[in-house]
Amino acid sequence: MTTEYNMKAKKIGFIFNTKNRAAWWFSHVMAPTAIYLDNKIRVYFGAWDDKSISRINFIDLDPANPQNILNVNDREPILDIGEDGMFDENGVFPGHATILDGKVYLYYTGFQLGHKIPHYNFGGLAISDDGSNFIRVSKAPILDRADEGLFVRAGQSIILVDSNYYTVYSAGNDFLKVGGKKRPIYDVFIQSGDNPTTVKDTGTRILSADLDVEHGLGRPQITKLGNKFYIFFTRRILSMKYFIGAAYSYDLLTWTKDNQIFEDIHHSKDGFDSEMIYFPSFLRIDHLNKNYLFYCGNGFGKEGLGFCEIY
Repeated sequence: MTTEYNMKAKKIGFIFNTKNRAAWWFSHVMAPTAIYLDNKIRVYFGAWDDKSISRINFIDLDPANPQNILNVNDREPILDIGEDGMFDENGVFPGHATILDGKVYLYYTGFQLGHKIPHYNFGGLAISDDGSNFIRVSKAPILDRADEGLFVRAGQSIILVDSNYYTVYSAGNDFLKVGGKKRPIYDVFIQSGDNPTTVKDTGTRILSADLDVEHGLGRPQITKLGNKFYIFFTRRILSMKYFIGAAYSYDLLTWTKDNQIFEDIHHSKDGFDSEMIYFPSFLRIDHLNKNYLFYCGNGFGKEGLGFCEIY
């Protein structure tokens, strides 16, 4: 019998923050993505230097109590920025980490500054045998510019279903002035293929931003619980009170937004997540029967990392 999940979330709270820990890590725990590795939770994230350029780093947490920090890597970033002129020359942060055939696949977003627009974001991939030492599969993005995403095509996550790899990602072609800056507009797309390192030029749009409320639906995270597939994503709200959203599907074709999962989750009155509850990352730990959702707080993670439990 297949379990029918009707999920609800409960905010647990703050885990970790830092400032000026290393020359390359001045601030931020941005865009967390979590995996279960060697009996611990490893959370990859974007670590900013003092020029607001992100590199990818990690911390390790206790699976039974994620507020118990086991290890903080501050020796060097596990993925540095790309070479001059490359799509990731001005910053990298995680999209999604997953384990395939005993290797850690780290899908990431690369930043490149624009001249007539603020920046470009496209998706890269690095692979590791041990979860600490990563090698890019290509200096070029695997999720590159295409007509559906001329400025933004990134934030991908994948799931393997019946020998097909389904990739969800964000893509968009415009900017909107929000909070005093031009910020990208993008929606969520899906496509499938037989190789986790290859992405086609065209996917299917499955979730669209409501431009009366938000300017983008970003970094979608796909998973399966019971007989439903879920996508958790960032909602870039026009008020800058960024939040998270969810959608579900039974067939990976038709998706329904689910606003009830997070109806009991709110921005705190003060503290690290009073302005942003952002960049969700879902992790299921079967032997503990735990569903965790990690997120970053105010300032795109400047004020730290927190988590929810999902039931």
